[in-house]
Amino acid sequence: MTALMVLSRALAACVLLTLPSYAAPPVLTPEETRSAPAQFVVLAVANPVSARPAAVGGTAHGYGGDAGYRVGATAAAVIREIAQKHSLTRVSEWPIEALGMHCVLFRIPAGTTREAVIEKLRADKRVKLVQPLNEFESATERPAFDDPYAKLQANVLALDVAEAHAVSRGSGVRVAVIDTGVDTHHPDLAGRTQLTRNYIDEDEAAFNADRHGTQVAGLIAALDNNGIGIVGVAPDVRLLLFKACWQASASQSGRCNSFTIAQALADAITARAQIINLSLVGPSDPLLEALVDKATGAGIVVVGAASADPRLAFPAKLPRVLPVDEAESTASDLGLLRAPARDIVTLVPEGRYDFASGSSLAAAQVTGVVALLLARNQKLGIPRLRELLTQSSRTQADRGGAASVNACVALAEIVRGTRCRS
Repeated sequence: MTALMVLSRALAACVLLTLPSYAAPPVLTPEETRSAPAQFVVLAVANPVSARPAAVGGTAHGYGGDAGYRVGATAAAVIREIAQKHSLTRVSEWPIEALGMHCVLFRIPAGTTREAVIEKLRADKRVKLVQPLNEFESATERPAFDDPYAKLQANVLALDVAEAHAVSRGSGVRVAVIDTGVDTHHPDLAGRTQLTRNYIDEDEAAFNADRHGTQVAGLIAALDNNGIGIVGVAPDVRLLLFKACWQASASQSGRCNSFTIAQALADAITARAQIINLSLVGPSDPLLEALVDKATGAGIVVVGAASADPRLAFPAKLPRVLPVDEAESTASDLGLLRAPARDIVTLVPEGRYDFASGSSLAAAQVTGVVALLLARNQKLGIPRLRELLTQSSRTQADRGGAASVNACVALAEIVRGTRCRS
């Protein structure tokens, strides 16, 4: 083993030790909420409680355990009174340190509607937030297999990834992927995940068998120059994987809800992620919007998949999110960033590769480009990143005239001497 390899492993171990610890396990998702979400509401009340001081050698970044953020007596009493008054059944609960709230998932009583219950709860001044248990899904489409070999490296060429890697590989940037599980044993990802959290269940095999998260993580961080597979846009990033979505079968897209995504967002903030990738779409959601606002306010870059459906406003329509659509889309929204998203080869579970399409994949690639930029200048704010990505856009004649962000061109604006094809 060379001295360089020893140093690299020592640095990797140091990085793992500096990540926040989590004293309490994630709050798992009851099966009934996945099959009948209309029977549940999400409610939050103020919980002005400070975490106890950490023990020597501990950390104050987690929640739960002796040093964690707890439910205060006042919040607990308010929740009990609200539940009793409205005949609500507490199914699950979770204190959100980032927002200073205690969040509860309630089952509504039989014989009433979710809308009627929410209207009554909104009249209670103690309730800071009440909403439906919204559902979200990954923004992908069924894979297409026409002429795959000619398109094998089309997205890498469109983004000028090879040229970009001459000046940045995303080294050290912490990227949180909030999605389904990921095949962490895949040859292109093995040994490179720094943190995993699962809010759905405790099934490790299912975590590694999930397709969508594996596709997304692969486009961001697949290892290059290893003699197999594909190259990720930013192969040297540190991956933080948060399973907030579930997959009923390999052929289905991931599905998530307000409660699972909220936990993942809060944990990504706690883990000091620099970028959060949200390759999913769903309706406007006050709880999730508050957490995204908290993240972006702290300087975390949130990249979100866009949808052609105006009802699916989360996350792309939020003002400080970097919204990403397919480069091949004919939509004329000038506020969107674009990247290749049709017939893109990426990772799938069991160490395999396949083609996929959708704005999920475009968002993942833009997340990789952001990582390349932050690795060279961590002080780039969200407005400047948006400007760099927008101005880097180049038309791709070999993809029907579609325009895409260009990693090398964006880097050339902040790194002198960068040489690009475009």
